[in-house]
Amino acid sequence: MKYRMISTTGQLQTFQQHIAGRDTPIVALDIEGEFNLHVYGERLCLVQLYDGQELVAVDPVQIDAAQLKEFFEDRRVLKIIYDSLSDQALLFKTINARIHSIVDLKPAVDLLEYPRRDLGSVLDAALGVSIEKKSRFQRYNWTTRPLAADAIEYALSDVAHLLALKDHLLAELAAGGLMDRYLLQNLMLQNKAPDINRRPRLFRSGRYHNLSPAAKTRFERIYEIRDGYARQVDLPPDMLLPKQQLFQVATGQMPTSALEPNRRVPRRVREQMVADIEALPPE
Repeated sequence: MKYRMISTTGQLQTFQQHIAGRDTPIVALDIEGEFNLHVYGERLCLVQLYDGQELVAVDPVQIDAAQLKEFFEDRRVLKIIYDSLSDQALLFKTINARIHSIVDLKPAVDLLEYPRRDLGSVLDAALGVSIEKKSRFQRYNWTTRPLAADAIEYALSDVAHLLALKDHLLAELAAGGLMDRYLLQNLMLQNKAPDINRRPRLFRSGRYHNLSPAAKTRFERIYEIRDGYARQVDLPPDMLLPKQQLFQVATGQMPTSALEPNRRVPRRVREQMVADIEALPPE
């Protein structure tokens, strides 16, 4: 697969100006991020673009955040995206940016009632395009540098057909008399504020809601301790204390001395974390 790599602020400025100056300024857009899988927190790791002529991979690590924000918020360029909500939240959390001038294709697929609505299935059903989803990239560490060439190609495959998919879906919407409904839903998505203050999934689980009030308080304090040490050593919180053990320790089903964090967790951190948990009042 042939593609261009952009890794500096100047290169992104030049690309943005080039696209904005076209008669029809449009790009297909997707994002790869890190979500507490290999390191602590959420990070913007790769931006994939297709302008109808060229595939472009943007490595944001060395690019000025203000320039990235300007690119995503540039209203002169139409951005074709599939299911933008998680990307919007990630960008707002990491660089305080919104994506403006969006055509999100996911609402179109919902209105057209495709039976399977992941991007790969939609591309297959709509265009007869089969994208190989290699399992080794499902949990790929996008914070790694340099990124593997085959990983970049894998990521770019998600944008390579979005412009053609846009044309196909819009034609289906028009034929079905659904265009106005789609336009409204697309605008509503753009106007929706990113959901960045939503409580972590653990606190929305049935298991958490079934805890006693005292156990909930203890659970939250242990969660905060775990999160603090995870931030300190830049490791995913689950490496320090897996979810299952967090519940078990919070409810007294497991002594803190039995905790076995990942070997990447320094011994001193484990000992300090255990001491802090043991210092908490019992349930």
